[in-house]
Amino acid sequence: MPLRNTEQVIIRQALTNIAIKYKNQQYVADELFPIIDGVNKQVKVLKFLKAPWFRDEAGVRAEGTPAPVANLSVTTVDIDPVNYSIGTKVTDEMYKQTKVAGNLDVQCQKTAMEFMGDKLDIKKERNTSTLLHATDWSGAGAGGVDAEGHWGDSTAANDTFLADMKTGHDTIFAATGRKANSLFLSYHAYSKLRIGPALLAYLYPQGWTPGMFVTIDALKILADVDRVIVGGASYTATEETVADDSPTMTQIWGTTDAETKGVGFLFHRPDAASREIPSAGYQYRIKQDNGLARMGTQWREAANHQDAFDMQEDTDIVATATDLGYMWKDTATT
Repeated sequence: MPLRNTEQVIIRQALTNIAIKYKNQQYVADELFPIIDGVNKQVKVLKFLKAPWFRDEAGVRAEGTPAPVANLSVTTVDIDPVNYSIGTKVTDEMYKQTKVAGNLDVQCQKTAMEFMGDKLDIKKERNTSTLLHATDWSGAGAGGVDAEGHWGDSTAANDTFLADMKTGHDTIFAATGRKANSLFLSYHAYSKLRIGPALLAYLYPQGWTPGMFVTIDALKILADVDRVIVGGASYTATEETVADDSPTMTQIWGTTDAETKGVGFLFHRPDAASREIPSAGYQYRIKQDNGLARMGTQWREAANHQDAFDMQEDTDIVATATDLGYMWKDTATT
C-alpha cells in the first residue's frame, strides 16, 4: 500500500476575515421625500387648497361695512403606514465555522441585522419607485413625458435635456409659485448624460478631452437644482443555488420595474418636513418600541440549534402635491 502524500491533504476552513457579499451600494428612497416620524398608526396630512392663496380678494371697505371675506379651504391626504418585516436565522454550525482558532470573528449577529435591514431597504426602494411611476405628475400622465431617448444624445443638436428641464421648471412654477429644487435620475439616465456631447460642449466651450465628464455637481448647475439623486439599486426574484449562478437582476427604478431606458423626475421638496411647507411627497414612519424607526428582535430556537432574528418597520410613502413634480421616461433609449 503506497504511503499517503501529506502535501495533498488540505483542511478547508472558512476565512472569517474575508467574505464576498453582494448588495446594493446605495438606496435613495429616503432622499426623495422628507420623513415624518410619528406615533399614530393612521394619520392625515392637512393640505390647504392652492387657489385661495393666489386669489386677489382684498378690497376697499366702505365705512360701516364688513371687510371682504376670503375662504381658507383645507383638504386632507391619508397616510396609512404598513408593517414590513423580515426574519433570518444563524445556525450553531455557522457560528462554529467563523470561530476557527487563529481567524477573526465574522460577527454573524451583526451580519444578520444588516441583511434584514437591506431587505427592508429593497422593499422601500421598490415601493417608492412604484409610487413615482404610478402618479400623474403635473398632468403629464402616469409614467411621465416620453423623452424619446434624447437626453445625452450622441448628436448634440438632438439633445433635449436642457429644454426639458426648462419645461419642467416652468410647469411647476406656473402651477405652484414654487421652484423645483431636486432632480432624480435612474442610473441609465445619468450614465448617458455624463458623456452627452451637448452638455460637455456647454460646460467646456473651449473643447473637452475624453477624460472630461458631466459630474453630479455640473448637473446641479445645468438642471438648476440643489440636489441630484441617482437611483441604481437592483433586485432579483431568482433563487441562487451557488455563488455566481447568474440570477436575473432587474432595475428597481425602471419604468416597468425592469427596463433600462432611463427615468428623470424634477420636483420640489423641503430639506425637512415642516408645517405649512409643501412637498411633492412625504414618507411617514412610526416609531417602534425602541424609539427608532426600525426594531430588531432576537431569540433562541434551541431545538433547531440556531438563533432567530427579525426586523420590522411601519411606513407609508405618499404623493402629497402632484403639481410639484414633473417626470420623463425613456430618457436614454426608446
